Amino acid sequence: MEATFLPYIGAFMWLSILLVLGTIIRAKVTILQKMLVPASLIGGILGFIFVQLGIVGLPTSNGWVEISTKSFSELTFHLFAFGFVGVGLMKTEKTNTSKILFQGGLWMTIMYGFCQALQAVIGFSFFEAWRVITGGDFNSVLGYLLGSGFAQGPGQAHAYGNIWETTYGVANAMSVGLASAALGFIFAVIVGVPLANHGIKKGWIHGKVEGRLPQDFLRGIMNRNTSESCAEYTTHPANIDSFCFHFSIMFIIYGLAYLFGLSWTNIMPQGVHGLGFGILFTWAMCIAMLCRVGLTKIDLMHMINQNTIKRVTNTTVDYMVCAVFLAISVDELSQVLVPLLASATFAAFVTLCVILWYARRGPEFNFERGLAIYGCYTGTVASGLLLLRIVDPDFKSPAAVELGIMNVMILITCQPLLTGYAFLPADGFPTLWMMFAYIILSPIAMYLTRLVRKPSW
Repeated sequence: MEATFLPYIGAFMWLSILLVLGTIIRAKVTILQKMLVPASLIGGILGFIFVQLGIVGLPTSNGWVEISTKSFSELTFHLFAFGFVGVGLMKTEKTNTSKILFQGGLWMTIMYGFCQALQAVIGFSFFEAWRVITGGDFNSVLGYLLGSGFAQGPGQAHAYGNIWETTYGVANAMSVGLASAALGFIFAVIVGVPLANHGIKKGWIHGKVEGRLPQDFLRGIMNRNTSESCAEYTTHPANIDSFCFHFSIMFIIYGLAYLFGLSWTNIMPQGVHGLGFGILFTWAMCIAMLCRVGLTKIDLMHMINQNTIKRVTNTTVDYMVCAVFLAISVDELSQVLVPLLASATFAAFVTLCVILWYARRGPEFNFERGLAIYGCYTGTVASGLLLLRIVDPDFKSPAAVELGIMNVMILITCQPLLTGYAFLPADGFPTLWMMFAYIILSPIAMYLTRLVRKPSW
């Protein structure tokens, strides 16, 4: 029986321990509260240290058995892909399609393609320069994963890395993708939080932030008697628990995504067959969206509680962020550690400069919008919302809604980037041309759509 705990049950146990530790540490350490470091990031960094020290494992009859970084890497992939089931099941909130919302969403969308392409080219340039200088035995195409890790997040970076390794034989691609994403989370916090506070002091925000952030927001734990309901029943507990019912629906959809991915892998020709499981998250989201449409048509969508879906999805995100750090193999990064750290630092700086330059000249609520996308384009949407709440505690600006609009728009405008990443290592694929096209066309699009104005701060 003890063998069944290894590796995945044990890995989940460790992630749970680290998330609780992160929550406690955040509640006790003032500097972490001021920096708004999430518990998943605190736990992940602790986990990374523990992995290097050989602490992460389980006692067995044969002694201590370590849990490999590979196990956490596989968990990261599935947590990410499973979370997209929730994304597909969530209804799109009806919003006021005002001119400000459209302009803000379009501004964010153009900046997304611009920033990701810049980050990818910076990553490739540093990796290629390091390979030439040192004569390193690694593929410089790994540097492109910096753009995916920063702008798309750990799940997609890992997914593309998996495709690169299995289809094109690019060694250590998954580790580089995960490490890029982990560094992005760190930059989102250590750069984003001081930037938010600086913007408040300089008066760059729309309106004023009255008072300090709520204590429960800073500590990360709700105060006594201030908690709110986070979900509603859609099934009677005497029959089946509502969370159980929602998990069942989501796992059925994930199973259907697996069957679709398996069919794709077996049917499609060499070169594209790797997309079957490589972009499992896409199939999961699409099938979930079809299920949502079907349930709406037969008037059963009321069985799916949106708050429950959000809680489950956010849970997968917290576990995934923590798992990212434990999935990093230092041995696999040994040859590229210098260009990875250097390119990530430079890309974070360039991303900041580009966003601030255009934010100053952007439409109304430009600082809030720029701060949100800096967190998003180095971490995830959750990071962007975390930073936004510092300057806009009640989300009175349209920036939070615009992030949702952006996520729809980029599916169209950035499709070459989103799809093309799977084929970047392929011989003859116009990788650099595609990246430079976004870098050149994005500023032009900004001017043509009149999203560049006189500096407002």
